[in-house]
Amino acid sequence: MGDTVLEVDSLKKHFGSDSGLLAGLEFDPGSFPPFSTGTDQVKAVDDVSFDIEKGETLGLVGESGCGKSTLGRTILRLLEPTDGSIEFKGEDLAELSGERLRQKRSEIQMIFQDPQSSLDPRMKVGQIVEEPMKAHGMPESDPEVETTAEVEATELSEPIEVEVADDIDMVVDPENEVATVPVRVTRDADGEITASVPDQLEADVAVSGEGAIHVDISVAASKDTLRRDRAEFLLDKVGLDSNHYNRYPHEFSGGQRQRVNLARALSVDPDFIVCDEPVSALDVSIQAQVLNTMEELQEEFGLTYLFIAHDLSVIRHISDRVAVMYLGHIVELADKTELFENPQHPYTEALLESIPVPDPRDEGARGVLEGEVPSPIDPPSGCRFRTRCPKLIAPDAYEFAEREWEATRAFMRAVKRRTFEPAHESEIRERFFGDVSPRGEAGEIVDEAIRLVAAGREDQDELEPDETREAWTEATELLLESFAEESICAQERPSYEFESEHSDETHFAACHLHR
Repeated sequence: MGDTVLEVDSLKKHFGSDSGLLAGLEFDPGSFPPFSTGTDQVKAVDDVSFDIEKGETLGLVGESGCGKSTLGRTILRLLEPTDGSIEFKGEDLAELSGERLRQKRSEIQMIFQDPQSSLDPRMKVGQIVEEPMKAHGMPESDPEVETTAEVEATELSEPIEVEVADDIDMVVDPENEVATVPVRVTRDADGEITASVPDQLEADVAVSGEGAIHVDISVAASKDTLRRDRAEFLLDKVGLDSNHYNRYPHEFSGGQRQRVNLARALSVDPDFIVCDEPVSALDVSIQAQVLNTMEELQEEFGLTYLFIAHDLSVIRHISDRVAVMYLGHIVELADKTELFENPQHPYTEALLESIPVPDPRDEGARGVLEGEVPSPIDPPSGCRFRTRCPKLIAPDAYEFAEREWEATRAFMRAVKRRTFEPAHESEIRERFFGDVSPRGEAGEIVDEAIRLVAAGREDQDELEPDETREAWTEATELLLESFAEESICAQERPSYEFESEHSDETHFAACHLHR
């Protein structure tokens, strides 16, 4: 590690919420012209920044719908970014297009979530693995790679001259921009001089009139043969058999199909792979096998992973660092051990508490968050988790004791979600506040909200159902505008970095508790 492979800066991906011919068309008879256009934007990924170093696995975790897969697809330019930059090995992918972008895709690949739907059922496994190589014209010689030979001569005193073809690097892996072919030149019992070279190469030997031995080395195999050989090699590497080359996807289990996906991604020798929940559709025992194979391949081929998942046990197994995503934002990013042992964002804490404990004596709900995830069309201001956060910070404009604010916060959210039936004021006060009650202006606001939703009001019998709903709405707006919207959690977007307790990496948390 040490070299940054990917650097994402302020990346955004917004979608129009409407579709169709008349999408976004609005009619207002009071204006001229009476028609206007406008489309609500779904902010799936909104101002996300992080980097990944060479050979690293960055785990990306979050609830379904938080934008994880959209982020991965946008990084690969399968989706067009709305704004921001995606620096990959010093080049901004967001600025690329056409042929240059197509060529770059050989260096960045993706493993999809569903191993069944991501494989063409009409193609054999060998063809599936070879298809990316054909699309990119691979194998292909690199003109910047030098070719040379390392000669071993047995019982020969004549001078040996070796000429190596320029495209040898299609067969021999170069080191430091040099492809070296091992050549063994010998004289057999009949006095004939021969030269042996690796498979897929051929050597022509000639002796000049002066007695010098000339060896010309070239590629003997066709590109089709080289592609097939690499496909069979990769099938072996991912834990399948080269004999599976001519089988169809339906002849494999789910875990085997995902291994085919792995082989296909590796066929073009990428540096970076986005793994979009690659084991979520597999049995637990098969998950472990596939994850171990991915780690072995990462070590052998020097791969860098962005590993997307919602299973924290999987993330903990394979990741070096972990990023937690919520409603289009990264809310926490830290070293794996640091994040699991010392979470610093309430959302991360809730996710960790939701991990099942294999103990039948451990009863009760774990990590249950109240409320629904807000709409990405109109996300909350400031901290996006604040509408569900159990640690929402009290507004500075009021003097709350800790227990007073906890009770007020619980009452405010219960009113907003209408989680209790109307009751007399004394019953509501006893249920939510008990022996604590806010004082001063905050207390007056709470009293008014209780009066609005309480049963037994003087005008209760005169209220229609619509008026009752309006009373609850009025109470909700009063509490939210007075307390929730005045909290620093609503006023400013949080972003804090501090030292980790369990690693040398910086710990990032988007929570105002660290102000």
